[in-house]
Amino acid sequence: MPSRDSSFRGLPPRKRFTLTLLLIYAVSLPVISGISYYILRDSAVRDAYRTARLYLSTIEAARHYVGTELRPVLYEELPERFIVEGMSRSYIARKIAKKVLEELPGYRYKNASLNPRNPQSAADDFERDIIERFKESKQREWRGVRSDDGRQYYVIALPGKPVKESCLRCHGDPETAPREIVERYGTKAGFYMKVGDIVDALFVYTPINVPLKRARDTVMVFIGMYTVFFAFIFVVIDRRFRWFYQRIESDKKEIEEFNREILNLNQEMEAIVAERTTGMIGLRVADRIRNPLTIIGGLCNRLLRKELDEETREKISSILLECRKMEEMIEEFDALVKTKRFLFKRVDLNEIILSVVRPLEKEIRERGIELTLRLQDKPLLMNANRQLLKIAVGHLLSNAIDASSPGDRISIVTAAEDDRIVLEISDTGVGISEEDLPRIFNPFFSTKERIGMGLPLVKQVVDEHLGEITVESELYKGTTFRITFPRYWIGE
Repeated sequence: MPSRDSSFRGLPPRKRFTLTLLLIYAVSLPVISGISYYILRDSAVRDAYRTARLYLSTIEAARHYVGTELRPVLYEELPERFIVEGMSRSYIARKIAKKVLEELPGYRYKNASLNPRNPQSAADDFERDIIERFKESKQREWRGVRSDDGRQYYVIALPGKPVKESCLRCHGDPETAPREIVERYGTKAGFYMKVGDIVDALFVYTPINVPLKRARDTVMVFIGMYTVFFAFIFVVIDRRFRWFYQRIESDKKEIEEFNREILNLNQEMEAIVAERTTGMIGLRVADRIRNPLTIIGGLCNRLLRKELDEETREKISSILLECRKMEEMIEEFDALVKTKRFLFKRVDLNEIILSVVRPLEKEIRERGIELTLRLQDKPLLMNANRQLLKIAVGHLLSNAIDASSPGDRISIVTAAEDDRIVLEISDTGVGISEEDLPRIFNPFFSTKERIGMGLPLVKQVVDEHLGEITVESELYKGTTFRITFPRYWIGE
């Protein structure tokens, strides 16, 4: 059973790319959204903490002022009285908190106590648990999130000061407590405390529903923007890759066409070379056989003019008859080779050169050879057999590549001169020696280790196109082949 990975790899490249983008989006969206929400939430919480801490510091400063400065002064002036409005830290803190909270809507302050005189200050279960933690662990601050009445609050709690000996005057035995406290609050709560006890804590409740909602809304906006941005990028990249894949498919087809063309060209070249080689060899063999046959036939005719016995005359006549048969066969073979013609059409020489150069450009580039094309800007139409002409041009270009080294240059130039078309293929390679230059178009001659039939074939193709080919070369300085073709044949 094929795996998912193999199924994915089996998809076309464009579909694989699309699925990969969608997967990146599906994975990145929750990750980025989660991180963004965490950052925004943390920022909201830190803002709430700073505000609440400042608020608590204000309340604590007021309590400290009452306990260390205001109350002692009032005790000194009114030793027998306890004025709640000026001497109770909790009362004054609550009043200051109420005034400050007018500027902080939604905020709540509470001096929660385990044994409060004011019922409003009684600690609930949540606050009681925090106070117990302060008593047990000596913790100096608690902070966290609490849900209450359908709203979320960021809570900061500071432990109250441990009960001191001076505190027992108001919070010890109710019999000795100030008359003003007993009259206002009674004797049921706020008494019988012990020195060192922690019985209360200061709580500030900072509403964070709004900043958290703002954080969620911001994340939702970000998700929308990210989705739009990703969709835009997806469309742009998809279109770009669609063009890219189309270009790849186009280049692939073009390369396949080049490969087929090169293969066909090689096969045709091999067939033509073999055919032309066989033809040239046949013509040479026929030419060499023709001379002895002529001599043998002439000798037989001379002998027949002499007086010979009948048997000898018959034998000589038979020899002469066979010679004539062989001559006829040679003449038929010669006529067959010489009269063979290929189909010629009007073709553009520039287009043929480009079709030859394109498959060889990569090889030329890899060899470090500079290639220059200076083709006539207008079509150069002539009568030609397209494949034969491609073989000839291809062979000259291949020779130029073989003769060149990295840093050398190959130049191909076409031009029109009156009623002639000119093609020049030059290179700055090793060149041809003066001794070898006159023989390069001879069959079987080669400066390489293999039999040379390329340049003779090139000359034969040029001749068949009623053209002329010349060559100039200097050893180690380069070679230039110049070919001219007629624009039109006589009689057109």
